[in-house]
Amino acid sequence: MTPRRRLLRGALAGAMVTLAGGCATEAIERVAEQPLPEPRPRLGDRWRYELINRFNRQRTGEVLAEVEESAPTLRVALRDADGRRLGDELYATPWAVLQEPFYAFVQIFSTPMPLLPPSGRAGDARWHESSYRLPGTDQHYRWEVRNAAEGWERLRVPGGEFVVLRVVRDIVFAHPDFTRLRPWRRETLWYAPAIHRWIQREWAGWYLWPGERFPLREDAVRWRLLDHRPATAG
Repeated sequence: MTPRRRLLRGALAGAMVTLAGGCATEAIERVAEQPLPEPRPRLGDRWRYELINRFNRQRTGEVLAEVEESAPTLRVALRDADGRRLGDELYATPWAVLQEPFYAFVQIFSTPMPLLPPSGRAGDARWHESSYRLPGTDQHYRWEVRNAAEGWERLRVPGGEFVVLRVVRDIVFAHPDFTRLRPWRRETLWYAPAIHRWIQREWAGWYLWPGERFPLREDAVRWRLLDHRPATAG
């Protein structure tokens, strides 16, 4: 193992230790392995989510995600409950990320970053390396992620009960704020092939501050599906 990978594993181990102290998700039911079909979101597909603060479990708002373009790239527009546009998700293919507006700032990736492992088999894990920049800038920052399929589950959310593939994404990256040392994140998404998207997605992040021994935490957020409206045929 290279020194760089050892550093990454050390950061991820720190994330797991910190996670053990809280932010537990709901109980789930394991199911047999399923095929993982190619995602096929269509123009007009809509998914509505509630946002939850994982620290205090308080509901903080809603987001409507709607497919507004399907080619040459997939564009999913995000709006709040009042219809205000929050940003766009951009994908080279479903779900290989080109632009992500979920965190504190929009990230534009130099190469597509897959959200899902290539198969639905439990234990399938892959490293992906890229870089990202902020809108209107040319400065690139490191981004490395390990996508791991954790297994198939049955999960109930407000929008219904689904068979899902749970995917854990461990992320090590460089932050635009250079005083944030060794930032890392852990993200989990529950992908439902029946609706071509995740029914639940959550993340939390940590970083070190110069002179501090213990990690500081970023926001911890959960999205849960409230309803799904597929595009009308025609």
